[in-house]
Amino acid sequence: MTIGPLAGIRVVEAGRFASAPSCGTVLADWGAEVIKLEPPGGDPARGPGSLEGGQGLNPRFDVHNRSRRSVVLDLATKDGHRHGTQLVGSADVFVTNLRPAALTRLGIDEPTLRTAFPRLVYAQVTGYGLGAAENIRSYDHGAFWAYSGMAALFGDSEGAPPQPAGGMGDRASGTALAGAVAAALFARERTGRGDHVTVSLLRTAIWLMASDAADALHRPDRPRELSRAAAPIPTVNCFRCLDGRWIWLQSMLPELDWDVLLEALDAHWLDDDPRFRGGQQCRVQQARSALVEALDEIFRRRTAEEWVGRLRAAGLTVAAVRTLAEAVSDPVVLASGAIRDARHGETMYPTVNSPCSFGDGLADARPAPAPGADTDEVLAELSLDEPVLTTPVLDGGPAGPVTA
Repeated sequence: MTIGPLAGIRVVEAGRFASAPSCGTVLADWGAEVIKLEPPGGDPARGPGSLEGGQGLNPRFDVHNRSRRSVVLDLATKDGHRHGTQLVGSADVFVTNLRPAALTRLGIDEPTLRTAFPRLVYAQVTGYGLGAAENIRSYDHGAFWAYSGMAALFGDSEGAPPQPAGGMGDRASGTALAGAVAAALFARERTGRGDHVTVSLLRTAIWLMASDAADALHRPDRPRELSRAAAPIPTVNCFRCLDGRWIWLQSMLPELDWDVLLEALDAHWLDDDPRFRGGQQCRVQQARSALVEALDEIFRRRTAEEWVGRLRAAGLTVAAVRTLAEAVSDPVVLASGAIRDARHGETMYPTVNSPCSFGDGLADARPAPAPGADTDEVLAELSLDEPVLTTPVLDGGPAGPVTA
């Protein structure tokens, strides 16, 4: 028996790459039955550039496509469209990140499907939002990072954008969409009607930068300080320790933490300096460069582990800066539930968990299916004859993604 708050909910996902599929993964973790509707040739994310991991798994594709069944249909054909429409009609939720023009061309656009199936929750990811730019193709490097201002916000001192980690905007948008789907399903229980819920990579990025974006609305000329020495609150900063490792001190209200901080640092002499006395925020902000320089010298006297122990023992907020490889095997990370086990045949393998947990637990995780692996089975369940296509071909399909 499937567990999770969405047990009994069927989701059909026509997604490519990561944004819509990541929504499908979250919904599957929450207990929904997810069916991945793929074009001939399968999701292009299965293709070149994929990294094969242990047990023959593709770790990146698997994390966005685990725990569902795969049906391959050519929606551009008469039979493929008929079967695809009937499949959506059996579902509670349809999730997609195809461009609106492609959805219309394939006859699976929101007005068409929701007219036919009024209880359907139609969940859609776009790059730039619905409107004038809705059909501009975008992966998260574009709408999420570049166009939103995020790449510039995190650029270096010369303004060069960073090389972002893959799929961050996709997964943030997909997770937001999963929450919207759950809210729409809850509303349907009261109204009997489905809804059209949308997110965009662009809007998600602006929301994630809301503190800085709110400032920019009122002070567009306000520069963002990039150097540690110019941090607005010098005690919210990273410091390099004796062993070369970094820690991140998070004393948001230095005037409240000041005495405790100086005791933990064995640096009461800092209070003798009138520029820092009492840790008053207006003072330390004005003298932030000098204070960071003084703290740099202090933190170089002990290892990162020693400093984290001393500062936490004093009740101060601090975190060690970990590499990603260290983080995914760290006991605290593992205890948080960020990594989960999935079953592959008779063995288990680790995968990345979605961010939400429930007291009754999450549904079991299974590897991503092969393209079309479940076409015959799913169509038979719907009492549909003549399965259209079960053998994938080397063609990415006619629609193309709007997002990664």
